[in-house]
Amino acid sequence: MSNFFPTCLLIQDNATESELVMTEVNLHPGQSYSPDQEKNVLLAGGFATLFPETGFPLSPTLQLNSDRGAFSKDMLARIAEAELERINRVSYRSYHIEADNRVCVIGDSQEKLNSFIDIYGGILEIEPLLLKGHDPEIPTVTELNLNVLGSGLRLEYLVRLPIRTDLCTYCGACGPACPEKCISPGLFLDFGVCTFCQECETVCEVGAIDVNGVESRVMELPALIILDGVEDGLVEDSDFVYYEKDLKNYFTALSACRIDEVVTCDRSICQYSGRLGTGCNLCLSSCLFGAVSQGEEGVTVDGLKCEECGACVSVCPTGAMQNRRFDDESFVEFFRDIDLSADSFVVIGDEPSLHALWWQTRGKRFEKVFFLEYTQVHCLSLFHFLFLLSRGAVKVILLSEAGGGGELSRQVSLANSLVTSLYNTTERIVIYKTEEVEQHLSRDQQTEALVSNDEQGLFVNRRRELSASLQSLVANSGKVADVRPGDYISFATLTCNRDRCTHCMACLNDCRIQALFADEEQLTLNHTGSMCVACGICVQVCPEDALELSPRFKLDSQFFKPAEMAIAEPMACKSCGKVFGTRKSFERVMAILSQKETVDTSHFEYCDTCRVVKLFESE
Repeated sequence: MSNFFPTCLLIQDNATESELVMTEVNLHPGQSYSPDQEKNVLLAGGFATLFPETGFPLSPTLQLNSDRGAFSKDMLARIAEAELERINRVSYRSYHIEADNRVCVIGDSQEKLNSFIDIYGGILEIEPLLLKGHDPEIPTVTELNLNVLGSGLRLEYLVRLPIRTDLCTYCGACGPACPEKCISPGLFLDFGVCTFCQECETVCEVGAIDVNGVESRVMELPALIILDGVEDGLVEDSDFVYYEKDLKNYFTALSACRIDEVVTCDRSICQYSGRLGTGCNLCLSSCLFGAVSQGEEGVTVDGLKCEECGACVSVCPTGAMQNRRFDDESFVEFFRDIDLSADSFVVIGDEPSLHALWWQTRGKRFEKVFFLEYTQVHCLSLFHFLFLLSRGAVKVILLSEAGGGGELSRQVSLANSLVTSLYNTTERIVIYKTEEVEQHLSRDQQTEALVSNDEQGLFVNRRRELSASLQSLVANSGKVADVRPGDYISFATLTCNRDRCTHCMACLNDCRIQALFADEEQLTLNHTGSMCVACGICVQVCPEDALELSPRFKLDSQFFKPAEMAIAEPMACKSCGKVFGTRKSFERVMAILSQKETVDTSHFEYCDTCRVVKLFESE
């Protein structure tokens, strides 16, 4: 056995063709990766963490499949090309945020505040505020209110302002007139000494002094520090409020950083309505870092807070939430490019996990096992698992050093429960630690693929791909399964009370994934069960309370076909016969307008064109 590092190189042969070269390289960990053909290398098998600063991408996927798999050179060439295409497709916004050292510091002691300023004033731009006592250089505040902004805080407060410098002529009359001598030459009025006798007001001929005077001020800053001793509950906790005991957290957040907006939301297929403030909120409830928010504009991801844990991407039923390092479309196109062989095991893990597996299995090869590097395994979802099973995979093994847990386990459980309801089989999707994988790759010879390389159309979005994969599994099973989920599942059965429905079509406005749609020619309202994510917006907006959503559904051929919910009687123009609405909608509008004496409804039975003509004729 050779002592050199075995690898594959995808070489640019000429302007139009590439070639896969099997080779061994004399490598040393931590040093540059410099094969003889370096100038022409497009991609190589390897691990970026082991060999940094190469002039071309290193692929753990190619490395594992060439060195631990049992693939032909032609298949490895297809894997290399697919990997290069996937890497070239990665695109996301990246930028740097410089440190903003402006901070408001609140204390109840002028000694503590001055001490803080002495220590940190050289590195921070401090706006100090006193809650108690008085200091010539620090304002004492009352009625402090705090509001959280998108990237900081807004403080509104009152400051005592007994002497207005814009009116003061500095005549000096107030100083000698004060019996307590509490007005300094710097025009600081010491309220700790002042008895509010108002002698200073009396002698001031320009009206610059009001011992009870206050000024409203506003301050917007990126952070607030509260010193020890200040009473709890002064302000609500937020990501921009820090306490003196936790100053290290503030200084950690203060440093300049690079923001990679890897996790994004495509609002065009997101089933949360910012306009209505309702709908699917799975991404929001799954995020443990406060990076996902929902507002009038829809779902927003804060790249500064996002930890790329994958929970929001995994749980999203439509694919609106994406990890741009390996998005849904790239995943689908990757496996269509390599054409996964039937009865294959698929092992998916991040680079460290695959590297560890490569290290532990030296000298071994595994028949019909495909290895895939996926940056964040916890981004995987029901869609990914059913897609692989519909492409001929026997089992999908996920490498996670943390084992099961969280949203990933939930998605795995959901996939397995759906497969079990259709086939007499269990655990087609499993989560293992790296050291557990080898023993499970000794396959059961009786295990067969559920579907053999099902061919599907062009990628549209996650939901359509999920529906197509599930349809293949249902059709191949030849069974009908009645699913009664005990937990949330992103499928549902929608029913419509036809007597109540007026065909206003309000339910269509926010069904962006198009589970609900109308046939304008047939005047029907239709619903496709496999596309419905059970967000419930349609039920909430229906003015007639005609729609009802049930989590129970039946997996059969009809589940994937549009079902007619309601059909309308057309409303034809009294003059030209053109259809301009539905009879029920017309009658409902007439019923409402009949209660308004000033509204002339005589022309409402005509289409827009004929109505204008009739209006002119009546004048």
